[in-house]
Amino acid sequence: MPTFGEVHRIESAAEMRDLIRRGDLPDDPHWWSAVISVGQSALVGAESGRVDADEWASVLVESLDVAALRTLGVGETVFRRMIACIAAMHYFGECTGDPVRDPELVFRHFTASLGGSPEVYFQRYRDTFASALRENKRVRAGEGGDLRAVSAARSWLDGTRGALTQMCRELASRLAEEPRAGGLERTGEEPGVSLRDEAALWCALLPQIEGVRSAERVPQGTQ
Repeated sequence: MPTFGEVHRIESAAEMRDLIRRGDLPDDPHWWSAVISVGQSALVGAESGRVDADEWASVLVESLDVAALRTLGVGETVFRRMIACIAAMHYFGECTGDPVRDPELVFRHFTASLGGSPEVYFQRYRDTFASALRENKRVRAGEGGDLRAVSAARSWLDGTRGALTQMCRELASRLAEEPRAGGLERTGEEPGVSLRDEAALWCALLPQIEGVRSAERVPQGTQ
């Protein structure tokens, strides 16, 4: 098993792909962060003409998905995954059926990671925000509290909100404007609703989220 330092010296996308598909990988978040860092650097290499950058884009996204399940969680990976996919589309173009460069597949993965619907995500966001705020107040008041829980909640709140923001800025315009044939029976979507329309429902959450955050900041500032 490559050490933390050895991971940083891997230069082959194929070698990294074989590594992250092994069944004996550690759950150390620092180790996985190193794997992700290598992939991110290789993808950015497209700016300087790195010939295998497209392969690294695929490996990077796969490593983010594995890390999300094993140790880092959605909060630490969803934003970086969205950025990686958008960058891959920018550098190499869109590609139907490619989980990294197909706008629809990227959008579907994103919405699934946030609970499947805007309503479910927003409710969880409000609940998580309120819980983190209560726990943080307990810590500051010397009444116990769990700093790890606060940190994990903040990671999820910031990561998912950041990914949603990037989706609205960079991915939504790439989604199909025409309603998909078959509607509810074939896709599970409401008849007449396009992917662009669906994305708009998610994007409408951003001002609501800011409202939640602002409402909680006002009392703190008046104490």
